[in-house]
Amino acid sequence: MQKRTTHGFTLMEVIGVLAVIAIIASIAAPQIFQAIKDARLTGTLQQANDLRTAVARYYKDTGRWPTHYPTSNTATVHQLMRNGANVNGWDGPYLEQELFNELSPGSNVGVFYSSSDSWTCDLDGDGNQDGEFVVFRLDGVTSDIAIELSDMMDNDGSQTAEDAKNWADAGRVRHRSNNVLSICLARV
Repeated sequence: MQKRTTHGFTLMEVIGVLAVIAIIASIAAPQIFQAIKDARLTGTLQQANDLRTAVARYYKDTGRWPTHYPTSNTATVHQLMRNGANVNGWDGPYLEQELFNELSPGSNVGVFYSSSDSWTCDLDGDGNQDGEFVVFRLDGVTSDIAIELSDMMDNDGSQTAEDAKNWADAGRVRHRSNNVLSICLARV
């Protein structure tokens, strides 16, 4: 009678392999999540730059500042993509694709002109609002993400909670306590 041999792994070998996989995952996971966050920030910056160009072209063609809310009535407020309001001089579309909130997918996003102090920017950081602006609004953006974006756009440097008011009110990026972020695109 022949002796039967079995092929396979012992419990200790399986546990060892799982431990190695867990160690590799614990090292790689934070870097993967940081890369995803960096990609979202970069996408938002690119979208803001594209919007700045689109807003300027729209104004040059029509003599008006656009309103663009992707989640609203498409006939009248998608002015960068459609001439639903029959605006004279419109020569769009000014955007190739619809706006998307990279920083908080599914949250509201929009472009609008405002004379309200709550939507203006202090570009020179002197504590006074610098006029009226066309802004890019993004809802659902946490203060940590907003600080990073502000640092990228306004070169604010690393921020702490104590001087959060300074970065949140100065420069092109403004952040409110209700997690609404606005990026000033053009001074009116």
